[in-house]
Amino acid sequence: MFQFLGPSGSSMASFVMRGIGYLSLIGLVAFFYRLYQIRMMYRRVQKEHGISILPHSFLLGHLVTVAKLTMKYKIPRDAHGQWIFHHIRREYPEIASQGVLYLDVWPIGYPMIAVYHPEMMAQFTQEHSLPKYWAQGQAEFKPFTNGEDLVNLEGAEWKMARSMFNPGFSARNLLSLVPDMIEEVLVLQERFRRAVTLGEVVKLEDYTTNVTVDIIGRVVLGTRLGTQTRPHRLMATMKSQLSLIYFELDLTKALSPIRPLKHWIYNRIIRNELVPYIFNTAQNYEKIEGPKTIVALALKSYIQETQDYSVRGNIPPEFVERVVKHIKIFMFAGHDTTATALAYVYYLLKKYPDKAAKLRAEHDKILGPDTAAAAGLVRADPTLLNQMPYTIAVLRETLRLFPPVGGSIRQSPPGHFLTHPETGVRYPTYGFMLHSSVTTLQRDPEYWIDADSFIPERFMMRDESDPLYPVKNTWRPFEMGPRNCIGQELVSLEIRLILALTVREFEVEGAYPEDAPSWMGDKAYQISNPEVIATAHIKDGLPVRIKSRI
Repeated sequence: MFQFLGPSGSSMASFVMRGIGYLSLIGLVAFFYRLYQIRMMYRRVQKEHGISILPHSFLLGHLVTVAKLTMKYKIPRDAHGQWIFHHIRREYPEIASQGVLYLDVWPIGYPMIAVYHPEMMAQFTQEHSLPKYWAQGQAEFKPFTNGEDLVNLEGAEWKMARSMFNPGFSARNLLSLVPDMIEEVLVLQERFRRAVTLGEVVKLEDYTTNVTVDIIGRVVLGTRLGTQTRPHRLMATMKSQLSLIYFELDLTKALSPIRPLKHWIYNRIIRNELVPYIFNTAQNYEKIEGPKTIVALALKSYIQETQDYSVRGNIPPEFVERVVKHIKIFMFAGHDTTATALAYVYYLLKKYPDKAAKLRAEHDKILGPDTAAAAGLVRADPTLLNQMPYTIAVLRETLRLFPPVGGSIRQSPPGHFLTHPETGVRYPTYGFMLHSSVTTLQRDPEYWIDADSFIPERFMMRDESDPLYPVKNTWRPFEMGPRNCIGQELVSLEIRLILALTVREFEVEGAYPEDAPSWMGDKAYQISNPEVIATAHIKDGLPVRIKSRI
């Protein structure tokens, strides 16, 4: 019974220890071999192609350089990583003038090229749309959707999925769903009124997150999730699963022995929550009157494509699994980035009262001065939301200053080069993750007058010779090209609607503590939140007091 304590047990323990030692040695050798491979990639770029790179250490790559920049510019520890490219450009303008920056932060991140020039970004996103970087689908989102979603699919599978969901995300269809969205915005109005009465500090991003989740529930699933008034199992589970996902090195998550089990449990719960909506839509499709949800139109597209009308009552399991994964990515991307953008709109309108006055004047002109009548007017004629150019400009300028996603990441094939349009210099890209550094580009004074100022009027310009007129390919928070964000019209529409029904009745007053850190002139700077993976969020959820204006 206790033989393991005897000599044989001692031999077994010794054998196990030797095995662990050998495995550790193999792992160490593999690590340093990979380190050598990656460091030499950068040295070859410098030596063989004559390309300037940042000061480079063979042991630590550019990690030392990044650390020095972090200290020099007093970058907060929680600041979102997309801003490091902005500060590298400030510190090394000659290298940045190449239009590309080779950045070696392995093993914390992947070998990377940050692209600063808008026309060079266009070369791999618009002129030749390269595949998404492999790690996005096969590492970051693998446990969430197995990379089998509209964001991460490639080739014919992606084309089929995009064509299937395009009708649901069309401007015409989304306008038809505005009456449903209004019901959710009216709930937000009531929450704002209660917050006014209580006078307490609230996190505005919680409010904007809940309303955008509920709107997504209406337009995608055709159901009221009600997260503004009570927790919902679907979104609570999804939030728990998203907290397990990581892209850059995160040893706490990577080494967690129960992480795979948690993913399995969460995937099962989410699937069980979503499948009934899919089956109900399929079985009752012809009975649905009026506007069709995104899932309903996707199902219609599938039926027309397969010419199998019997699937209305018996959907193939593989189709159900595909739709579940697409819905998951829509639910995540559709609320996460929109909620952050909306919170920043409120923040900037308070910070720039003259812009807020112009916005409210536009709403008075289109909807009349009676704020109580606005919801009824928009419900009767949703196209009124298309008559608000300044509101659209406010949103576009907000996304220029604070893009929730810092850019696309792509995979280049062997022999691929980017070419600087002015100098003709060619830059090798194979083996590197190509990153369109949108955050840097959209604050680049070379392309934007008063780049750090909030000037919505930029997007009202019609004269291309005007200095404020946006340069071609420089505004790209939704990326550009065939892989641009399918949901960008939904983002614009729902934020226009929410502002139209709230911004004249309410305003927000920042409630950061006096001693709260400020960075780049803002206490509300963009942070990395480990609970919501890679997108940038507003510091502390934007603590505010909501005030009534009427």
